[in-house]
Amino acid sequence: MPFSEILGQDSALKALHHAQQSKRLPHAWLFTGPPRVGKSKTALALAQWLNCERGNEDDACGQCPTCRQIAERNYPDCMVLEPDGKNIRIAQVHQTLRWLQLRADRAKVRVLIVDGAQHFNRESANAFLKTLEEPPAGTLIVLIAEAPAQLLETLVSRCQLMRFRPLADEQVRTILAQNPELSEAQITTVLPWALGSVPSGLVGELETLAAVQQQTVHWLTTRSAPEALEEILCEMGNWGGAKSEAWRLMLDFLERWFRDVSWLQHGLPETQLLCPEFRDSLDEGVRRFSKRWVLELPEHLARLRESIELNANKPLALETLWLHLLKIA
Repeated sequence: MPFSEILGQDSALKALHHAQQSKRLPHAWLFTGPPRVGKSKTALALAQWLNCERGNEDDACGQCPTCRQIAERNYPDCMVLEPDGKNIRIAQVHQTLRWLQLRADRAKVRVLIVDGAQHFNRESANAFLKTLEEPPAGTLIVLIAEAPAQLLETLVSRCQLMRFRPLADEQVRTILAQNPELSEAQITTVLPWALGSVPSGLVGELETLAAVQQQTVHWLTTRSAPEALEEILCEMGNWGGAKSEAWRLMLDFLERWFRDVSWLQHGLPETQLLCPEFRDSLDEGVRRFSKRWVLELPEHLARLRESIELNANKPLALETLWLHLLKIA
């Protein structure tokens, strides 16, 4: 996938072009931003651009044998390192380091992409650190994570940071429309759940979530704060352990909805609402929830999100959140 096919990341692509054309391409990048906004595709597009056989100064051709092999992840001089289970294991790092010591087969620039760098454990991160600091000549390393805070500071400090932005709804719609299995009606249904990212493998589930979203808004606008959150958390508890993506989407929605309530409570511009399609429910939320409760809720939702990402016991995490919310209700 050449740069020309990546939507919504003009600032990142411009920075990459500037770095390369000014001969200041760092030896290591850290791509951060929400999931599924183009970080991994940009890393592969960068590998294509640096090694394209047709040598376009602005973009890869996407068609030459090298570009096709990189896109298919079978180019001998481009490796994608991903977690094995929950972590990037020390054995994976050792295998990667051995690969880096081999002579490049035909690449102009050998590229190592670590997709999910937040899954380094301390042992594997420390084993990788020296190579990240001083990679072999002609090697570019790209780490990919949602946020720098997810990585050890020793890794972050050795990389040039590149932030990727959430996608606009129309950009998400354009990407989803490329999937022949999705109807326009399905795209319209799931779009409010996108929240700046491209939903992944969740179309049937998202249609269910869209109905849950409407029910959630009903609870938020007809119940007291404790009652509304009790209903929502009970619904999430019924999802079990197999729907981590659904949990993330629900937490995203709650964070954005309550952010907008707080925004309106403090008289800030309506033009910057994140959920304008729920304007009526937001007005009811302004009347129904105290400013203190709305201000403190995001911290507790963030803790719940962190617990889920760490594969904590979900029912226990929900119960803990519920007890905290009762204290501030």
